[in-house]
Amino acid sequence: MKIKMAFFGALAGGAGVVGLYFGLGINWISLAIVGGVTLLSYIGAHFTATTGFGEFMRGWLIGLNAGLNGSLGVIVYSLLLGPAGVAVGAALGVLNFVTVFPVISRSEVFQGFLGWLCLLQPMSYLVAGLGLFFYLANLILHPVALITRTQYLRILGMRVDWKTGTFFQRGGLFSNMNPIDTAYNMGNFSFVDKAPGPWHIEHEAGHTLNLATFGSLFHLVGAIDENLTGGGANAFAERLAESNNPSTTQSNIIAMWT
Repeated sequence: MKIKMAFFGALAGGAGVVGLYFGLGINWISLAIVGGVTLLSYIGAHFTATTGFGEFMRGWLIGLNAGLNGSLGVIVYSLLLGPAGVAVGAALGVLNFVTVFPVISRSEVFQGFLGWLCLLQPMSYLVAGLGLFFYLANLILHPVALITRTQYLRILGMRVDWKTGTFFQRGGLFSNMNPIDTAYNMGNFSFVDKAPGPWHIEHEAGHTLNLATFGSLFHLVGAIDENLTGGGANAFAERLAESNNPSTTQSNIIAMWT
């Protein structure tokens, strides 16, 4: 990995968000700009991954998200905690930013903080919030499955990846809605189809780390890249998440988490 290029990219991304914040504030226009930039940046990173420019774009995406997590975190947590919320928001932004350094991002101790605190990152709220809704809805519908003997709604098992704070369910409505009969991640909540097969714990936990680092829009664009545009396992987000799997046989991972 080309650390210097990624670092400069992260600095540029963070500075861009700060400039946008002071220039336009936080409104629909600035959010639309960030959304468009994130989409274009993902595409650029996907096609140039592991090159110097690709590493700059990976860092740029980290910096964008870190700047947004810090800025929004200060606003959100100041409302909740008063002056102490400024420190909380800034700390979340810094936690996000330092993932640009492999010596930090590959530390299992750091990954523990990053995964569990993903739930507090403002840019993770959308995906993690939907994941929590899916998770609770599966739990609520499970007794219905037992009463009606509806296998499609039945939860068959639950696990937790304690290192990253990722909670897994096998089976249940939102697990079985996955059309390719495998697993998918919604931040700290992952869902495994009832069909026999592996839980994909390390890979899906890698997506939790991705969400904390790159944010909800990146997560959703990555899902489109994997499932709708033909990226599959070669999608940029997939190559990053798979690097959390120490036993992977995929040759083109982007070694961010190991």
